[in-house]
Amino acid sequence: MTVNQKPANPYQDACKLCGETVEHVFSARVLGKYEVGYFQCNHCGLMQTEEPYWLGEAYGEAISSADTGIMARNLYVMKVVAVFLKLLGGRGRYLDYGGGHGVFTRLMRDHGFDFYWSDAYAKNLFARGFSYQKGALVEGVTAFELLEHLDEPKRFFRDVLGQMKPEYLIASTELFSGDANPEWKYLYCMTGQHIAFYQEKTLEMIALEYGYYYSHFHGMHYFTKERIGNVRIKLIMKSSRFLYPFLKFPSLVMSDHDFLAQKLETQHHE
Repeated sequence: MTVNQKPANPYQDACKLCGETVEHVFSARVLGKYEVGYFQCNHCGLMQTEEPYWLGEAYGEAISSADTGIMARNLYVMKVVAVFLKLLGGRGRYLDYGGGHGVFTRLMRDHGFDFYWSDAYAKNLFARGFSYQKGALVEGVTAFELLEHLDEPKRFFRDVLGQMKPEYLIASTELFSGDANPEWKYLYCMTGQHIAFYQEKTLEMIALEYGYYYSHFHGMHYFTKERIGNVRIKLIMKSSRFLYPFLKFPSLVMSDHDFLAQKLETQHHE
């Protein structure tokens, strides 16, 4: 199938997450020109678009020009995750899945956390030299503004929670309840990149399937091997901006610089 060529039958008949029956709930115009059907699962509550044949056009640029909140969002989650890992004593390797141009990975390395980058669509600009090598063990995975982009959500959760088995997965996405309204802003029809939408029960079912506990607060979602609970998550998130200035984060800036400089020198002598 060529880019943007609509398949003969683009409609969904089964949920891409749990395989149960889906129901057409509404249609909306995507990228200003494609009339697209949205389907909701009767079992897990996931809502997805019809087969997203327009993604080649939607990802002409990995980061939409309309995403004016990208830097503020990275700075916000930087503080939340840095405090979360600090309080939990995180000292392992971490993966930022769907890491865009590497801003968050670089920020977390600047805070002393051994983060690595991965993204199927974007170029690593800010965390060069620290791309994730498939199969490497990780203690934690972050996935910010990613879940709504997944064409095959089951594959993502199977790969991360089922195979990588990190101690925690921290993700962000906006939830809906009941049937989503076609006027819901989070559909982001103008970019064409948001194609999967979740309810609280959807994420709870995913956690249960893979043996994780699920907690959430204010758009952040935590899948943890040990029970943390919404109350503790809420306290960490609400206090993160107050705790952040008082915590010490030993930066990897200079050690990363030395590592990359040595790598460049070696390449020049080959």
